[in-house]
Amino acid sequence: MASALSGDPAVTAQRFTDWKAVTDPEFRRNEFPGLGTPEPAIVRWIEVDEREQPTGNVRENPAHRPGPEWFGSPKATTPAGRLMGMHRVGWIDGPTMRRLLLDCEVLVPLGADGEPVRNRTRDGQVVVAAYTATRTIPAGVHRWRRIRPRDLLRPGAGETRLDLDAGHALALAVDLAEEITRVEPDPGRYVDEVAPEVSPRIAELAAESGLGDLITQRLRAVGGWARKNGYELSADECERYARAYALWVRNLRLRHDGRPVEWPADLAGAGLINHYDHTGRTEPRPWTLGKFQDAGTPSGLFAWHRVVGAYVGFAVGECLALGNGDVLGPMTRQALRHTEAVLRGLPFMTLTGDVPEGFPPAPKPDSWLSVALGDGPEAPPNPLTAVLAATMTAGLELENAGLPYQMTVARALTGADGEAATAIELVVRLLTKVLVNGEPPWPFHAVLGELRKSGQTPYDEIAAIVLAMRDGRDIPDTEQIETLGDPASPLAVAGRAVFATAKRQHDPFAAIQAAAQQSAEPPLTAALTGALVGARLGVPGLPTDLVGALTPLGLLDNIANDIYLHFNLYGVTRSRSLQEDWARRYPPG
Repeated sequence: MASALSGDPAVTAQRFTDWKAVTDPEFRRNEFPGLGTPEPAIVRWIEVDEREQPTGNVRENPAHRPGPEWFGSPKATTPAGRLMGMHRVGWIDGPTMRRLLLDCEVLVPLGADGEPVRNRTRDGQVVVAAYTATRTIPAGVHRWRRIRPRDLLRPGAGETRLDLDAGHALALAVDLAEEITRVEPDPGRYVDEVAPEVSPRIAELAAESGLGDLITQRLRAVGGWARKNGYELSADECERYARAYALWVRNLRLRHDGRPVEWPADLAGAGLINHYDHTGRTEPRPWTLGKFQDAGTPSGLFAWHRVVGAYVGFAVGECLALGNGDVLGPMTRQALRHTEAVLRGLPFMTLTGDVPEGFPPAPKPDSWLSVALGDGPEAPPNPLTAVLAATMTAGLELENAGLPYQMTVARALTGADGEAATAIELVVRLLTKVLVNGEPPWPFHAVLGELRKSGQTPYDEIAAIVLAMRDGRDIPDTEQIETLGDPASPLAVAGRAVFATAKRQHDPFAAIQAAAQQSAEPPLTAALTGALVGARLGVPGLPTDLVGALTPLGLLDNIANDIYLHFNLYGVTRSRSLQEDWARRYPPG
């Protein structure tokens, strides 16, 4: 809106001004024809002169609502997904969303007859399950149709309802009865697609490998396991895994026959990582990309992909702060030793609420982990490196395996008390919440909101401070993080990691980088930040280049998988073969 300044000629150069809207970072202009800029998506207005230069006058928009990612929703990758997100945060109303949805492609599962699956409710209405992205398609669905709702629905047959992302926590039922009757459909405008795990290319690889159905069935299984964890396997990932799995199976057969096995010099290039047997000898395995557990063990209280994400994230954070991804940093080495102590010293069958006599067990210099770690950088013990091991002990879902037990374990491992124990408990509380199996993962600001209401100082105080700082979206992270107390104190280190995670949970690299730049303990702060974002998003949510540069990736995957199986009612407790292996792999102290 323009304003004219009259009178004094000295201000003639500034005579014409206009107000420019500054939109939320998540809003995409011109993505949807006919949709202007919704007022709730406007952060503020800035006054500019006729040369488009700011005059310094700013008006904040009290009606602004942050975007869905800021609130903790998964990143939308399609127009249909973004429409749902805009509606969820109040940027657009229901009629606007339904009108725009008509021309957004959705994915509809196909039945045995090759036609979209249509379901009839008890009251006789027809409902079509449709998905906004290939990632949200459920396990077991391998064929779908990419089509616009205007071309899919048949209002004459009473077909006007869509269940968007059915089966997910953020599903939305939409009735397009009013909108669908006003449009002209093009029934022939669609594309039928198949999931990468059942593509013709996988069948070709299966035939080339000589393993046939073993490969095709395996890809179907792991594709479903990945989808249950909220991920999908791309065509390249399926092909890479199929080749690695075929190589692994052939070498298993060679070893069984007493013949020498052959592994490529570049394991990572062949889609393999190193696991370790109970003596520390390397055992290459196909890399699951952190998307599925290779035995298909069901998740208990904690989700497998989040446990692995926490361990890999811890190492990635420390490596980023140290500028070295070739070896594990000293804090990560400590965290893994604490994990081994928990695996050797705590029962996997039952927990009494107290740690056993003699816990933690004395280190075992010839344990598989010691052999795998080898020589490396060491640092003075730090109590905060015990947070991963202590947190995982609650995975058994037993009544006496909650926070008091976690903290008993942490104190026994480190001797922590006072401020150090408070710092550990703060991180353990957050980790425990985001590790829980289920979608979508808890947003950190929601967990902090619960802590703020708990009245348990200093947690409510820290939570209130971090939440207030998080609202300062335009203030540089490094400027804010410097205000969080003595950077050398354990509570400040934990608080900085929590702040970086809560403010930048939608951008893991930015979160870890912010933690790594400002602290007396940058490697540890960044490691804790990496563990938190990794626990929430899993390995696929961490910066791909940093994960790929992590040479000991297989070691982290291996021990994270072990502690997941140890504290999981569906893991070691129900597998006699695992129990026999555990006695050799983790001998009690």
